[in-house]
Parts: sequence; structure tokens; C-alpha cells
Amino acid sequence: MLQKITELKEFRVYFSNTSTPWYFAKPDDTSKLLKRIGYTNTNVSLHNDYINLISRKTYRRFVKTVIMKPFLEQLPEEKIKNKYLELFLHEVENNSFSSNESQTTWLLDYVRLNIIAEKP
Repeated sequence: MLQKITELKEFRVYFSNTSTPWYFAKPDDTSKLLKRIGYTNTNVSLHNDYINLISRKTYRRFVKTVIMKPFLEQLPEEKIKNKYLELFLHEVENNSFSSNESQTTWLLDYVRLNIIAEKP
């Protein structure tokens, strides 16, 4: 959803020379790195999960601060930032997994990288 909004004509200009702000390490790469820097008994895995935030306001605050921060920093003024954020929230509302049409389920799904390792 975020990419869809970023590619809209009114926002595209702000993101034309930027790259993805995140790097998501793969379990194999992480395991190799840990071994290379001296860890033993490594166990690295991915875990799919989600969190259900209680309201639009809470969801908005979380995504603005944690997820969308590097995107919002590319935008020049508060008015444009708020429009970008509101369009994203509108997409979430329209694509909600809620069975009750009068109530949006404010879910965030994510993949967590679990790491267990020992340093001798």
C-alpha cells in the first residue's frame, strides 16, 4: 500500500532518487555473520506475526513514528506529510480484514528475525 501512494504523481517527485530505507537480513546471512564474528550454537529463524492496534489514532501514531518515518522525512512540508499519511490510512481502511464493515481492524503484520546464539 505504501508503494502505491509513493508512486502517485503528487508524491513521485519526492521519492525519485531514494532507495528503500530498510535492509531485511535473511536468516542464512545472519547466521553466517554471527559465526564469522565468533558466535556459536546459532539458531536464526523467521516468525510471522501481527499486532492489532486498538484504534485509527493509535495505528496512525505507530506507523507515522516507526514505519513511515523515513518516507515522511522525504516530504518538504507538514501539509504534504499529513496528506501522504492520510492516504495510506485510507488504503488500510479500504483493505481491512474486518468482517464488520462498520469497524476497521487495525492490523499490522510483520516478520520477526529470531536469533539465538552464544558468544564463548
